[in-house]
Formats: sequence, structure tokens, C-alpha cells
Amino acid sequence: MSKKVLFGLLVLTLALLSFSFVMAQEEIPRGGTFLVSEGQQAAFPNNFNPFAPDPTRWTRASIYEPLVIFNPVEGGAPTPWLALGYEYSDDLLSLTFTLREGVKWSDGEDFNADDVVFTFQMIQAFPALDRGGILGFLDSVEKVDDFTVKFNLSSVFTLAHELIGGRTWIVPEHIWSAVEDPVTFTNPDPVGTGPLTEVVTVNEQVLEICRNPNYWQMGADGKPLPYVDCMRMPVYPGNDPANFAAAAGELDWIGNFIPDIESTFVAADPEHHFYYFWPGGGTVHLYTNTTKAPFSDVAFRRALSAAVDYESVVNIGMYGYTIPANPTGLGPRYESWINQEALDKAAEYGLGQYDPERAKAMLDEAGYVDGDGDGWRDNLDGSALAFKVQVVNGWTDWVTSVQIMSQNFQDIGLNSTIDVLDFGVWLNNLQTGNFDTSIGWGSAGPTPWDHFRNILDSSLIGADGLANAQLWGRWTSEETDALVNGFVATADPAEQADIINKLQMAYVENVVTIPLFPGPTWYEYTTHRFTGFPTVDDYYTQGSPWEDTWSSRLIVLTRLHCIDNTSCGQGQ
Repeated sequence: MSKKVLFGLLVLTLALLSFSFVMAQEEIPRGGTFLVSEGQQAAFPNNFNPFAPDPTRWTRASIYEPLVIFNPVEGGAPTPWLALGYEYSDDLLSLTFTLREGVKWSDGEDFNADDVVFTFQMIQAFPALDRGGILGFLDSVEKVDDFTVKFNLSSVFTLAHELIGGRTWIVPEHIWSAVEDPVTFTNPDPVGTGPLTEVVTVNEQVLEICRNPNYWQMGADGKPLPYVDCMRMPVYPGNDPANFAAAAGELDWIGNFIPDIESTFVAADPEHHFYYFWPGGGTVHLYTNTTKAPFSDVAFRRALSAAVDYESVVNIGMYGYTIPANPTGLGPRYESWINQEALDKAAEYGLGQYDPERAKAMLDEAGYVDGDGDGWRDNLDGSALAFKVQVVNGWTDWVTSVQIMSQNFQDIGLNSTIDVLDFGVWLNNLQTGNFDTSIGWGSAGPTPWDHFRNILDSSLIGADGLANAQLWGRWTSEETDALVNGFVATADPAEQADIINKLQMAYVENVVTIPLFPGPTWYEYTTHRFTGFPTVDDYYTQGSPWEDTWSSRLIVLTRLHCIDNTSCGQGQ
């Protein structure tokens, strides 16, 4: 298992180096500042701590890098990055990474094993930094030599290479060792290994980050990457003004919902305006706060599921860009994993099917009736029942979807209203449990384990009390914890399939979330100035600019460049 992974990465690295050598004489236009829009509607915080709950955009997968990138469009195939490869021991209780030599931090200091060891020991010393939940299986980390690091596991965890190698951001020991409290540290002057590290502007209007003067990767022209000079991201008050800018050709790389995209965006300039919504994104859910009544009652959650008009949410709110979700929450990329027994159980409970009359009957049977005659159903103790569905201000697709759902709930006698919030408030409410219900994204990885782990694993409640990943509903159980842990305690595909089947049943029976639709991976781009983006014909990685979970953005940044010497203004 491990030796093949290490050898495969080394072969790929040699192939890339050979390609760079052969193409060394190729002239690639350099320079330019590309403009990005990915839904930012509030002032940018000045927080470049990659372990913060919500750091400044492009802190991860731009300034800071992982050891390995697991490319989502290639089924999670590993791409060497700060590490050339990894190797499990025969008993699967240790994992060794071979690091890349010649990497420098943006301040010119050398990168080596000391930085990797320090990063993970810092996480162990400050558990609140453990946003990925690695402390549940990591025992210790040790330096073997300057470019070899060994991770000793407290138990078998067959996806340790993904969480350690792909979802942990390496920071420089020579900077962070002087930080007294890395949990609250805002890191205003970041030093990273990524392609864009130099923060030029961060304020209420714009974020601008420019090229790392010491980046370790070489381009096809034999010079250090990236080809571009800077990334600039303006703040827009909502989708509409951002979409106007996109249609006008003012933006280069876009990750927004654009209604009627063919006529409003593509038709504005068919020669230069393109999009591709890869169907491999995580499922978007309606999250209910199961720590408070009435959402703590599974009967109430089942009624909510039956009340949602999924077709209207998809066709009106999402403009027909996606489909209603599978009741197990598993999107199309996991079709071979879906458990028919779980689907049958969902149908028995009325989950995932719009049936307001059944929803009313379910509420009546559970005791949620209008006891005082005011037209709204009451809590079981007779108190008034009213709740909010929170959504991000300016995310017009989600706002419309939530408006539809809120009306659905009102139609069955529930006093539901929408709560439109700035992104930071919305996310903080989810992480702290300060909400009733909320629309929110989900996760997708190489296997369904990521989907279930991120909404079920109790270890994702951090030492600071924040719900990490998408454990926002805070429904947990010892049974599902054991299943989540059991999946990574075996390398047997049959055992893993059985565990996923059981997780699907638990998810359905307890209505852990209400899955709405597979999330479209919003991705649009223009070629007025820049090229090198993933295309429909060459979709080499996930194209959305906001994608930092699997670091796809880093791959794009190694290819993006001006079309010619005049498109970005260099020759003017």
C-alpha cells in the first residue's frame, strides 16, 4: 500500500520536472493582477491564521500549503506538494512523509522537517487548533531527518494520510515558536510557502495578495511560479452587483451563483465567458439545532423534512442548476455507495418528499398543535413555537431557497421566519450553536466517510466549544462515533461498505440533517486577460476559486497566466 503511493508520487514529480525541462524555452506571459469574486460581502478580517475558525480568504491554499493535495476530480488521487510521498508501516500504526527539498518560506528561510514537526506538536499543545480532528488518532510526531517526518498513530486510521497530509496547513517554526497563544494569534504579517503570500491590502473594500518572491515551484519557462503577480478580490454587497461585474468582463475568476447564466453571463461575451458546475460538490442541507426544543425531537425533524418543497427549492431557488438531494445526503459521486434499505426507511418516514398533509399529520401525532387558537402550532408544553431559518445576506440563491422553505413551514402551521445575516455572523452562529435552523453546505471527499464524519463525529466539537466541519446540528451518538472511527480502522472495502450502510441508516432514522440538493460547484471564468483555468474539456481540478478544503486552488495558481504580453497591461 504505502510503497506504491510513495513511488507513484515520485514518478509524477519526475514527470513534472521533465516537462518543465522540455518546455523551458517556452515563453509564458508573466505579470498581471487577476480579479476574483467568491461571495465576499463583508469587510475582510485581518486574520491570516490558517487555524482560525474563519480566517481571511485565501489564507489557506494560497499563503499556506499542505503536504499533499488530493485532487477531488481524480477521485482524491494524491499530488505531491510539500511532501513527495507517504508510507504506512505494515501494522498501519505509523505514517512517514518524505518532504520536498529546496522549499523556502516567503521570507527566504529554508523549509524542512522541523517546521512540520513543530506544526503538529503545536496543535497537540493547543487542541483548539485541531480543526480537522487529527488528535483523535495522532499520538506523536518525530523528525527522522531533515526531510523525513514520522507520525505515530494511537490507533489504526487508514485515512490519516488525507487529514495529516491534505488538510493541515504547515506553518514556519521560526515565526510561530515566538507566538504565545496561537489560538488567538491573527498573524497579520504571514510568512508561508504558498504562491501568493505578500498581503498588500486587506480592508472593508478589497483583499489583495501578491506573489511569493521565494516560491519553490518552477514554471514551464524555467522561472519561479506563479506566472501572475497578484490576486485582487473586491467586496460586493451581494450576488447581483458581483454578477453585473462578471457579465461586464471586469472579473477573471468567479465562484458565484448567476441566475440564467447562459443569457446573463455567457451571452454577454460568448467568446470569453465560460462556466462549468462540476457535480461533485457536497450536499447543501437544512441544519436544525438538535440541542434545543423542538428540534431535539426527531418527530419534529421528520415533519420538517416532509414539509419542504424540494422541487421548488431546486427549480426556483437554485434556478434548475441541481437536483433534489438523496435522503441519505449522498450526492451523485457516491451513487455506488447508496444503501437501498436506507432509502426504503426514508420513504417509510416520509423524508425527502414534499407532502404537506403528511407533515401536518406527523405534527398532530407528535403533539405540536395550535392550543391557543392563534393560528400557529405550539410547543409540547403549550408555549409559543416560533423559529428562524438563517441564511447569508446577498447569497440570492440560498435566500430564495430559504424563503420557499419558510413559507412551506408556515403552510403547515409553524411560525417560521427567515434571518438574513452577514456571512461572519451566520458562520459564527453555526459554530457556536446560536441558531434555530440554517441552510448550510456539506462536505464531499473521495469516499462518503467525509460526508458522514463531518456532520456526525463528536470529536469535531473543539476544545473551544466550536462545532468544526459541519457538525453544526450537534447531533451525536456513541454508535455513530464508533462507526465513523471503524471505517478508518480497517482497510477492508467490504467492512467499509457495511459501515457506510449503517451510517446511512442512522442518518435517516435520526434525521441528522435535512439534505436539500447536491451543491453546485459555482465556477465561472473569463478569458479577456488570463488563461490556464480548468475547462470542460480539461477539468484538471476543481475550478471554484473558493475551494480550499482539498487545495485545488493551488493547482490552478500554478497554471494561471496572462493570455499575452498586452492582455494584462504589461506591454501598454
